[in-house]
Amino acid sequence: MLRWLLGFAALAGAMAAPAAAQDLIGLTRAIGVAERSLSARAIEGELETSGGRLVYEIDLVRGQVLHRALIDARTGKLVSAVKPRAENWLRGWFDKERLRSGGKATPLSEHLVALERHSRGEVKEVEFEIHRGRGVYEIELATAAGIGKVRLDASTGQRIALAHDD
Repeated sequence: MLRWLLGFAALAGAMAAPAAAQDLIGLTRAIGVAERSLSARAIEGELETSGGRLVYEIDLVRGQVLHRALIDARTGKLVSAVKPRAENWLRGWFDKERLRSGGKATPLSEHLVALERHSRGEVKEVEFEIHRGRGVYEIELATAAGIGKVRLDASTGQRIALAHDD
């Protein structure tokens, strides 16, 4: 009975455990693939599940139009790319400045590569926002010291702020 319980506990742990990080290409690489594939500027990205597989969902802007790319998290291949109509319509009304600034930002992938190299960490999530009239990337970064947030100016790549999560 004890062996059965231990086996069940191990199976449950394996099912609950996220995919090993070394099995995934990483958000930085996925953003690079998306930017090159769509000739657009990435503004946000995160790891998601779609159709039973792990993908990086990347929001990009070309002109003032939002595009959404799904990149297979294991192979790095573009799974799909769409222009979400309803979201573009709403953002055109309520979030026009964010789209305009996102389209003018420098390539996010270049900033992320430099950030990972310098910190020896891994980018986990990226968000784009307008802060005091300028585009800012808010980046969740995992390092040996823990998880932190880095804010970069979207037009220059210069670091604005760094904060560690508790």
